[in-house]
Formats: sequence, C-alpha cells, structure tokens
Amino acid sequence: MSASGRPQYAIVRVMATLQQATENSIAFARASLGPERTHGIRLEEIESATEGGKEVWRITLSVPDSSPMNALAVFSTRREYKRFTVLKDTGEVTSMTIRELSTRD
Repeated sequence: MSASGRPQYAIVRVMATLQQATENSIAFARASLGPERTHGIRLEEIESATEGGKEVWRITLSVPDSSPMNALAVFSTRREYKRFTVLKDTGEVTSMTIRELSTRD
C-alpha cells in the first residue's frame, strides 16, 4: 500500500524474445509439416511489423524443396520458404504462409 492507502501496481510488459519466437515457429513448422519436410530447417529472415493493431514478428524459415515435381530433390539446393507470424506479447504463432521470392528475368 502506498502512503495514501491505495494499493500500488506495477505493470510489466513481457514480450516474446526473438529466440522464443523463432523456436515457436520451428516447433509449429515441425508439428504442421512433419519431420521429413522440416529436416534441414533454416532461419532466413526476421522482421518486426504491426498487423491488425498487434505487434508481431514475421519469421521466414526454409526447408529443402520436397516437391513431387522435383524428382532429384535429394540432390537439389532449392528451398521452400515459409513465413510465420508470431505475436510479440505472447509468442503465439498465428499464421504460416508460403513466402514467394521475387525472381529476376
């Protein structure tokens, strides 16, 4: 209690660290895509953003291309890119989308 007799409160804002957000994204990818598709998963990009009024991390991970159209996928260096949106305040992964890379002609 303060001298005025009112209770004192401390508001503490806890945010997910980049490491926690990345770990949550990797765990989400493994749970969603399975261990075979996520073998060799790599962190590619991290971006801070605001979506729908909430602060988020946008985390791009890549996995080796396992497309059935790529018969030589085992020998390929091509990768698939997935973008994860992670809430900064809780660390919750709210979306996983295909991350298209721009190509130059």
